[in-house]
Amino acid sequence: MFRPFTFILGIVLLMLTSTPSWAFTDEPGKEGSFYSPIIRIVPDKGFILINSGSGILWLKASEAAMPHISKLPVGGLIDVVVVFQGKPNPPIIKLWKLASGNSACPEFDGKQCLPAVKKKK
Repeated sequence: MFRPFTFILGIVLLMLTSTPSWAFTDEPGKEGSFYSPIIRIVPDKGFILINSGSGILWLKASEAAMPHISKLPVGGLIDVVVVFQGKPNPPIIKLWKLASGNSACPEFDGKQCLPAVKKKK
């Protein structure tokens, strides 16, 4: 006998348990990466707001990244690697590579900006 309520409850539980829990981890020192559009940049405080797939997430720039985050375009797609600090602290930006959008700093290697690589025709 088919029970719609049980079926729907099973689907909901499956979806809840498959959410990436690593996006908001308690484990300090763990690395993670996100590919997301940049929603907002607060350069004077050193924060970038992105979409983590399971919600929005504030990322804090490292000391080396602080002078360069103002060069990133809002709305540009960024591939960013972060180091988690544990709740409630925001993840620290380790490096990034801009996938779309114009920037004076399209790639950051953790220490400095790297120039844009020109594509061969």
